[in-house]
Amino acid sequence: MDATNLPDPEALHRLLTSALTLPALAPHAARLERLREDYARGLSRKDAPLTVALVGATGAGKSTLLNALAGQSLSREGENRPTSTTATVFAPSDADLGALERAGLAVVRYAAGAHGLWSGQIFIDTPDLNSVATAHREVARAALELADVALVVMHRGSVAEATQVEFLAGFAQRRALVLLVNFADELSPDSRETLKAQARRLASEQFGLAQEQVPAFAISARAARDGKDVSGEFGAFLFHLRELASQAVASRVRRSNALGALEEVATRVDAALQETEALLSRTRAALEAGLGRASEGLSKDFDTRLTLAQGHLAAEVRHQAASRFWGPAAWGLRLSPWGTGGMGAAALFARQSLPVGLAVAAASTALDAVRDKTRARAAETRVVEPFEDDLTVEAAARAALTEARAVSHASGLDPGRLGLPDAPALLAELQAVRAQTWRYTVTTAIAEAVAGWWRVARWGVLPLINLPLFALLGHVGYRVVRAYVEGPLLGGDYFLNAGALFVLLAGAGALLASASLTGAGRAAHRAGKDRFTQTLATLSGRLGEAVEDSLRPGREAARGLLRLLRG
Repeated sequence: MDATNLPDPEALHRLLTSALTLPALAPHAARLERLREDYARGLSRKDAPLTVALVGATGAGKSTLLNALAGQSLSREGENRPTSTTATVFAPSDADLGALERAGLAVVRYAAGAHGLWSGQIFIDTPDLNSVATAHREVARAALELADVALVVMHRGSVAEATQVEFLAGFAQRRALVLLVNFADELSPDSRETLKAQARRLASEQFGLAQEQVPAFAISARAARDGKDVSGEFGAFLFHLRELASQAVASRVRRSNALGALEEVATRVDAALQETEALLSRTRAALEAGLGRASEGLSKDFDTRLTLAQGHLAAEVRHQAASRFWGPAAWGLRLSPWGTGGMGAAALFARQSLPVGLAVAAASTALDAVRDKTRARAAETRVVEPFEDDLTVEAAARAALTEARAVSHASGLDPGRLGLPDAPALLAELQAVRAQTWRYTVTTAIAEAVAGWWRVARWGVLPLINLPLFALLGHVGYRVVRAYVEGPLLGGDYFLNAGALFVLLAGAGALLASASLTGAGRAAHRAGKDRFTQTLATLSGRLGEAVEDSLRPGREAARGLLRLLRG
């Protein structure tokens, strides 16, 4: 992003607020909010006077330098350290302080004089960075948040001080830095150059700044206060400050500071987004792997259950096949093999006693209907409902989630935030899959298996079953006509025997048709098992999508924020 196309602070605020719902950004929320406020404040002060914060270690001479620049004694100097314990704003009498005044900082107004070296500017004198009172650093940090330029005042012992480096790291990319080695009157020319080079090198190594872009000067504030330039660099230092204070350059400084704030926001958001995407990817992969392993055992379990219900599947296959058949054999197909055998026995008994045969047939049909209903209920119980000592599905549900939930816990997140179900919820899903697949098996799978069988049976099995019956009916018809024409008329025993033979042939045809349906029963079994595996895969995909959809508002806001900042 260039400095001429900065985003609207309100748009930045909206997107950042949504993006902060990402757990990976939560630890940086306070920092990002400060950056956002810093950015908005910088844009709102584009025409305000330049504000310079003097920061540095104990005894660096910040107050002395401030008094030298203002041309009057504004800040107390002394040997007792730290001299400054609070941040104080020193501003010309007519300067509009805006946010500086609203921030609650101590404000000292002064009359800008013509004798001041850089009189008429807004300064913030901050507490020492290496004070034993660590709260001083927080005061200095809050003050620098309100400034445009950080004037870093150092002495020979504080150039590489870790506390100072750590403090400046939070501002290096979003504040104009000016490095100042004080007490040049106590240093040789070589020592001055060495310390300035060391300061620039630290800025390059620690803050990622190009050394040639970091201004560094060696001066003596005490001598400058007395109108002396012992190092010959104070004039160049003043020229640099005056150039910064010009309206055009000050505007560029603020826009550069704003860009630095935005770049840090973008860097942190981008890192959090990548971390979140990687976490979701690991979680989804772990979930899919766990469900994949669990599906093997679950498929075997379902196959075993279907085998236990094979009798009911075979009966349903015969019933649906009977609806496609026509003729007496179709009636037999609607009965189980036991019912068909009962009808055959009824035919044999009818030869001796018609009432006994009818009674046997009625009893056989009733028992077959009861047996069908009982078997259907028992089959559903075996397939759908858990066994009393069955822990297969429950164990599979827990095992499928173990790795994915471990990934979530390792990241410090509740699994529910990543769209992961708990074990009872997954158990209910798996049981629903089993019930749905059973309903599919006893309806669609059987219908499709019977349809495949019928394409062959209509030309092979049906003629083979019905032709003997047609032949018998034809023979009986021929004998009846012949007896009617030639006499004598046929007796009742003939018709009873013919009827019994007809029933036996019909029963044999039903048994033959039932035997030909064995392949259809196996096909329905395979279709049910395949459907169970496919439904498990669908469930795995749906649960994976739930993980992928988790944290979506925050992720979309983060992407939108990156497009806004880097587009």
